[in-house]
Amino acid sequence: MNNSIDAKNLSCRELNSRVKKRLEDFSLLGEDIVLTNVCGQRYIGDGIQAAANIKVQGIAGNNLGAFMDGPTIEVFSNGQDGIGNTMNSGRIIIHGDAGDILGYSMRGGEIYIKHNVGYRCGIHMKSYQGKVPVIVIGGRAGNFLGEYMAGGIIIVLGLDSERVNRNPYFF
Repeated sequence: MNNSIDAKNLSCRELNSRVKKRLEDFSLLGEDIVLTNVCGQRYIGDGIQAAANIKVQGIAGNNLGAFMDGPTIEVFSNGQDGIGNTMNSGRIIIHGDAGDILGYSMRGGEIYIKHNVGYRCGIHMKSYQGKVPVIVIGGRAGNFLGEYMAGGIIIVLGLDSERVNRNPYFF
């Protein structure tokens, strides 16, 4: 079975419907589902409660992995706003930059960003029932990082300072 879904010309609703349909096939659990030609489709991986591996080729839209519980989502480009919104468990890896409010109200899981993030990342993060949310940012973060944080870990490495200085989020 081909585990690839071409997102070109698909609405976010149709794309997410196809991802969830693939996950219903028990044989795919633990295997990669590859999404190609992603161009800002929102809500990828939202609410999924499975040991799924989703590889996103293209720019992931808002609320990637919101309310998810278990999957690993890897994006081979940038991600927009709201990544990991109210995430319970799992892992999100972004091989680029991410927008604002990353990890909003995260209760568990891990988010790794290779480069920079926008404003208000990690706000309202909290440890919950023994879970400790983690965000690791390779570059820099905008203002209000960790605002109202009530638990969890945020690490900002500040690497690649030449690239950081060209990022429009920072002056």
